[in-house]
This record gives sequence, structure tokens and C-alpha cells, in this order.
Amino acid sequence: MRRALVAAAILVCALPVAEAARTNLRAARPGNTPLELRAEFAAEHWTIGVLEGGVESQRISVQSDLPEVAPRLAETNGDGAPDLWVPVIGGNANTAWDVWIMQPERARFRRAGEISGLHFSRDSAGRLVSLGRNGCCSVVYTFHDYTAEGALREAFAIERRLDDLNRGTCEPQALAIEPPAAAVRATCALSPGRMPGAMLRVP
Repeated sequence: MRRALVAAAILVCALPVAEAARTNLRAARPGNTPLELRAEFAAEHWTIGVLEGGVESQRISVQSDLPEVAPRLAETNGDGAPDLWVPVIGGNANTAWDVWIMQPERARFRRAGEISGLHFSRDSAGRLVSLGRNGCCSVVYTFHDYTAEGALREAFAIERRLDDLNRGTCEPQALAIEPPAAAVRATCALSPGRMPGAMLRVP
């Protein structure tokens, strides 16, 4: 009897992972038929088949430690087409994602790069913003843009340290470019936990 109860408990614990290890997504394409994405986790990889009209046009494979977190679709670069986010690794609060930008006319996705954080948004200038925890007492907003080749690039960052009374510091940091003054002012004026621009539904 005891063995049966243990086996049942193990099965119940395994169900959420098994359910998350396979998922189907539907990606709308402006002016064209939607793409179907069939994602499956096996052998430490998320594998995503991209289908146009039932015919596979691309197969994407991403190494991952997160079978329990399914890939997502999120409109990332402002072109109106949803892009593919594949979970890569999670640690403490931040999660890293592999971002693939849809190429609607080709019925394919192009890898842009990796981004990590707690929450994500796209600001008014079209930059992709991640909010990451930095130790116990601060968070960092990292603003990303795209290179001429279409790769994600960390452009600049803004670190905020807040105490229990919402007092603290807000310091910009140049990475690829100098932080624009308007972006620094707007970010430093945000309430704790808020994101610049429009939130993305990831995770």
C-alpha cells in the first residue's frame, strides 16, 4: 500500500512537467496565413517545428534546462508579427530566453540572441527592456537594440537601489552607447516594479 501511495505521488509530481514538455503555438502573420509551432522538450533541448499550411518550413533546436517552462510568442520588435521566445536557463529570479524574430515573408524565424530577466517590455523608442534582480537590494533595467545584422545588443543599463521608504539611487551605465537622458529620466521616475513602455507577456 505504501509503495502504491509513493508511486502515485511521484506520478502527480511529474504531470506538470510532462504537460509542459509539449505545446502548440499559433503565430499570426500580417497579410498571410498563420504559422503553427509545435514545441517538444527532449534530451535537454526544446525543438520547435514551424509549419506553414501543415508543411514544415523550419526546425529550431535550443538547449535548455527548463522543460517545465514552455516557449512563448511575444511581439518583440514592433513589426506586428509575434516572435518566438525559448526558455534556456533559470536561476534565482532571472530567466534567460533565446529570442527568434519572425520573418513573415519566409515563414521562418531568425535568431536574434539571448536575453535574461524577471520581466520584459518594449519602450517608446522600440528598445527591448529587461528587468533583472541584482543581489538583494537593487534591480537593473537593461535596454537592448539591434545591430545592422539583426542581433540583439545590450545598449545601456540603469540600476535602481531602493530602501523600504522607496528612497535610493538611480544610476545609468553605458554599454554599447551612452544612455539617452530622456530614457534615464523616465526610468528613474517609475514606481518600483514598473516597466518602461509596453509589457511583454513573457514569462
